[in-house]
Amino acid sequence: MTCWHDKMLKKHAGSGKREEWFVTTMALNQQVRNWAVAVRAYAYPASIVPVVLGTAYAWYATGRFDWVFFLLALVAGMLYHTGSNLVNDYYDYRYQVDREDTFGGSGMLVNRQMTLRQFAQGSIVTLVLGTLIGLYFLWHFHAQSTTPYPFGWPLLLIGGLGLLGAIFYTATPSSAKYNALGEPLVFVMMGVGMVLGAYFVQAGNLNWNVVWVSLPVGFIVAAILQANDTRDIVDDRAANIKTFSTLAGPTAARGFYTFLMVAPYLTVVALVLSGVIRWPGLIVLITLPLAVLLLKTFWTVRKEKADALFTTPDSTAKLHLVFGLLLAIGICAGHWF
Repeated sequence: MTCWHDKMLKKHAGSGKREEWFVTTMALNQQVRNWAVAVRAYAYPASIVPVVLGTAYAWYATGRFDWVFFLLALVAGMLYHTGSNLVNDYYDYRYQVDREDTFGGSGMLVNRQMTLRQFAQGSIVTLVLGTLIGLYFLWHFHAQSTTPYPFGWPLLLIGGLGLLGAIFYTATPSSAKYNALGEPLVFVMMGVGMVLGAYFVQAGNLNWNVVWVSLPVGFIVAAILQANDTRDIVDDRAANIKTFSTLAGPTAARGFYTFLMVAPYLTVVALVLSGVIRWPGLIVLITLPLAVLLLKTFWTVRKEKADALFTTPDSTAKLHLVFGLLLAIGICAGHWF
């Protein structure tokens, strides 16, 4: 009898442990899913593309490529992007820009699935880790004397401005996002700045051609934000947020989006004609039908807060990914021509 009783106790004890393990695993999985939504992982191509492009042009121009430095630059860019997204959601929720009836943000704070404290902690951790990678690069360039720039100061400048931009994009009511400066800041940070940083990490120097090469992806990454702002005109006006779209109106907003979508293609053609890149870079022209389809959607759907406009920022981000990777491939292919 005692033996049977002991066996039953062990069986139930084992079952309890399995149940406890299952509950813990499910809770952990839910936390992972929550963070994946909170950091807006679907938007990572916006930080991956400029690093890939800057690295590709460094190889094209100098023949230099370091896998470790490439991966570190990629991780640093994604960490800063993550920190910026978390800061953005934090302050948009605090300033009541993101509400239950709006499209914006990840929705994790609005739906009360996560807390402001978690977003604050996540932003601090990711921005600190990204900064540590940047400091490692500075130490390397100083210790190895692999660049003519003392202490790698161009990278220090790019990284420092990137950190400030990530924080103050939304940190105060007078920040860029709330005062019609979101698109210019994104263009500089995630277009020109990240391409220059990735190029410098590989080549150890800078030249003006890198700036010109960064312009196409800068235009399209700004178009992602402009698609978002055009879609959210009604909600942003209700929150008293000043964007170009709320100030200029729906028609001008669509016109600005059109400019940001057309400019990358014209810029690539100009880069090829001027010899900054070679003719394989024209491969990006195969994405033109995707851009035309997006423009058609914006100009035919005039109703504000229309469901047809809901996915346009995501679709623009997909175009940015394909366009940017094809441009990098075209530049690398030009190395052999």
